[in-house]
Amino acid sequence: MELYKDASQPVEKRVEDLLSRMTLEEKAAQLCGNLMPSCVENGQVSIEKLRELFPNGHGRFTQYSMAGLTDPEMIARIANDIQRYFVEETRLGIPVALQTENLCGWPGAGGTLFPSMANVGSTWQPELAKEMSAVIGQESRAAGANSAMSPVIDVSRDPRWGRTYETFGEDPYLISQMGVAYIQGMQGDKENGVACIAKHFLGYAETQSGLNCAAARINDRELYETFATPFEAADKLANVSGMMANYGEIDGMPVGANKHIARELLRDKMGFKGMLTSDGAAIMKMWNFYHIADTYKEAGLLARKGGLDTEIPVGAAFAQLPDYVRDGQLDEALLDESVRRILTIKFEYGLFEHPYVDVSKVKEAMTNSDKQALGRRIAERSLILLKNDGTLPLKKGTKVAVIGPHADNLRYPVSGYTYPAYIEMVEAALTQPNAVSFNGMADEAANQKKEEKAKSPFAAAFDMYKQGELEALGGMNQVLRGMGATSLQEELAGRFEVRYAQGCSITGRETHGFDEAVKAAQESDVAVLALGGNCGWVNVTGGEGKDRQSLALPGVQQQLLEAVAATGKPVIVVLYGPGCFAVNWAAEHAAAILQAWMPGPSAGKAVADVLDGTVNPGGKLTVTIPRSEGQIPLYYNHKVGSGYTDGADSFASAIFSGGYVDGSNQPLYPFGYGLSYTSFAVEGLEADKEAATDGTITVRCTVKNTGEREGSEVVQLYTHFNGAHVTRPNKQLQGFARVDLAPGEEKTVTFRLACAQLGYYNEEMEFVVEPGMLDVLVGTSSEQLPLRTRTQLTGPAVNVMGKRAYTCPVTVE
Repeated sequence: MELYKDASQPVEKRVEDLLSRMTLEEKAAQLCGNLMPSCVENGQVSIEKLRELFPNGHGRFTQYSMAGLTDPEMIARIANDIQRYFVEETRLGIPVALQTENLCGWPGAGGTLFPSMANVGSTWQPELAKEMSAVIGQESRAAGANSAMSPVIDVSRDPRWGRTYETFGEDPYLISQMGVAYIQGMQGDKENGVACIAKHFLGYAETQSGLNCAAARINDRELYETFATPFEAADKLANVSGMMANYGEIDGMPVGANKHIARELLRDKMGFKGMLTSDGAAIMKMWNFYHIADTYKEAGLLARKGGLDTEIPVGAAFAQLPDYVRDGQLDEALLDESVRRILTIKFEYGLFEHPYVDVSKVKEAMTNSDKQALGRRIAERSLILLKNDGTLPLKKGTKVAVIGPHADNLRYPVSGYTYPAYIEMVEAALTQPNAVSFNGMADEAANQKKEEKAKSPFAAAFDMYKQGELEALGGMNQVLRGMGATSLQEELAGRFEVRYAQGCSITGRETHGFDEAVKAAQESDVAVLALGGNCGWVNVTGGEGKDRQSLALPGVQQQLLEAVAATGKPVIVVLYGPGCFAVNWAAEHAAAILQAWMPGPSAGKAVADVLDGTVNPGGKLTVTIPRSEGQIPLYYNHKVGSGYTDGADSFASAIFSGGYVDGSNQPLYPFGYGLSYTSFAVEGLEADKEAATDGTITVRCTVKNTGEREGSEVVQLYTHFNGAHVTRPNKQLQGFARVDLAPGEEKTVTFRLACAQLGYYNEEMEFVVEPGMLDVLVGTSSEQLPLRTRTQLTGPAVNVMGKRAYTCPVTVE
């Protein structure tokens, strides 16, 4: 038996043995991706097409779940048939990676659908992210998927960017905690888990004008200190298997071909040993979008030299890399380093020993009541009360008008890159061929070698099914009903006397529904307006390549809000969607505002439970909400001298700007903010007065529920360092804990902050912790920090490059 087939041997030895047996074409094949329609038609795998297209083996199929939109057993059979070809018919028998987008659920029939990452982040409970991703990983692996293009751990600081909802927010510490927990849940013990591909390395969300794939202006200091932090934490703390490179360009080069970022920073400085994959059609974009190569083939050469290990979705450029090896333009060692990374993942995740799935057990492995209850819990814990004049919670017997485009819609509260979104996308590709387009996937068809006009990959997905299979799903509402979805109007109608009126659509300009909405409000005691945006790829306000220039409510929703408010009835605004809105008018005139994001199929119940007081809201903002687009970029941890202050005079540094002449420079709502139906007191701050630069600082306080009902508060620890010779952030989140308390209950929260977590680049670009005075701030948001003291850092400067800390342990007693 060949050594690489011996499971008792170390992975490293198995990789080297297998690599030594491979031809150039077999090596290049492992670097390539393809789409499922290339070999699946009418519900069956074409062995003939596999033999024709992949005689030398293959690296991965991406968007794999699109073959499973009708039946989990069907996609499991497809997985086994595909693996059987590669394992039993190719010369070396290397299994193929089957990867998909499963950020908030297995996006195929039978999977559990969870809230968006914006919601998960808003819980401030990484343990919920871990529980959720463990479910997603278990369902994905049962259906045959062994690779996940998730989580998204971009630092997202521009709310105009359409993919904000896929992220955990604007703060690198919070993102790191959520990302690490997500990866640990998904990857599990690896052998039974799903390999995560964290994305998008690096700076993807920090684009000019908030436009997807636009250039980013990020210097080396910020690249590492801010944007690389979640990725380095994912590697060091969760051993993430792969990363996906940012489509965009930084300092004149697309990241995938940028050796300074994809090699020097990622490999040499951060020490990452896993796989770095392209995003969809990113290598093609180097040729036809960024024009840094004369041909698509040459773009593949630049990408491999730059640092990319794989090309997805279709590896048409990387398949030609052997030509460059033969003519001396590419060292074969550069092929080998990538193949090692890919094979290592396949060995570690047990694909050689267990390439097949048990079709008979797939359905029972899918969603159940316990998994759906977890989704509801995440939704409940994520809802953020931004304003309340006492109108909430609604009292029993209240007559409620339920108004707005989100009031009775099941689809709008659901994320993109989900099972419903894929169905919507495939249907639209058949009826509206020009409607489905976004950066990356829109170019996938062009990667095919056929001379005839390529079919859209979305329309091609339809060919994977037998006639009538997709139509038999019965439409979007039936699909979502099957996932347990109910609307807000339905949920409230079961608890109150309700009058419903849609009022307007999300983006339409029609106002003919206003009269009915106003009448409903006049006949009620209070009006609930369910407003905001929606997400996906068709007729949406957010998503990949679906960016905004305005933060106003879409369409005529603002006019509807004002018309209903003119009745004099208290107005409760519930905001949904993939991004935030500058709701200045609502902040002044509404009785209450609830930020819901996209809570998934549990949206109706979760929001209704908060409105009627069944659930006490406790979510916190993970982003800063601006008053206007003119304030962007606006984020809490801006550099000293470069933004607004929190109004505290004891620690705030002087701000040279006087602010804007035409409006406030303060955010509408700050990072970390969120109200409750009860009240809390955070008191009794204690912190070490002195700590060594290589030591630990203990910070302690108490939090008490001073109200009359059970609730939760997120206690947040921030610091600011005064001893640097470079400008530093005015404050940085260093630790947090969400604490549940009964009325009158008090708990002690203790943070143990390693000074290695405080590292930064000094004036010599050395990543150090230096002696100086550290401001320690504790409270309940980035602006509500009533507890403040100082700790003197002593001793020599300590270089913590490669040794920095990422997590502040917290105990609650």
